[in-house]
Parts: sequence; C-alpha cells; structure tokens
Amino acid sequence: MQPTLLDIILIIFGLFTLFGVVARPGFYWERGRIRRTREIIGDKNTAIMYFVMGSIMLVIGVVGFLGGF
Repeated sequence: MQPTLLDIILIIFGLFTLFGVVARPGFYWERGRIRRTREIIGDKNTAIMYFVMGSIMLVIGVVGFLGGF
C-alpha cells in the first residue's frame, strides 16, 4: 500500500508539534491557542498534553506511511 497525503501531513505536524514542545520557540509557544491553554492548565501540563498529541500524530503517520493500516 502506498503512503497517502494524510500520512505525510500527520508526520509533519507531529514533528512540528514535538519540536515546538521541546524547543519552545516564541513563534510556537506564544501562539493564541497554546498561550490560552498555558494560562488555564499551566506550562508543564500544556507541554505534556501537546507532547502526547504530537507523539500520537507521529506514530499514526509513520505506521500509515509504512503500510500498517
């Protein structure tokens, strides 16, 4: 089975999200939605939540890319 565009998009967004959580650049960490989430649940919990979401996107994208689904 050939990789789909969705698999590639999931990999890219998963990597981008993980990069944003680990490196915390201003253009990512100060975005509206993330900033509001940080205000509500705090920096640490926001980082954990986005790390989990990024990891899930990356795993699903890689498994789909490799033909697992």
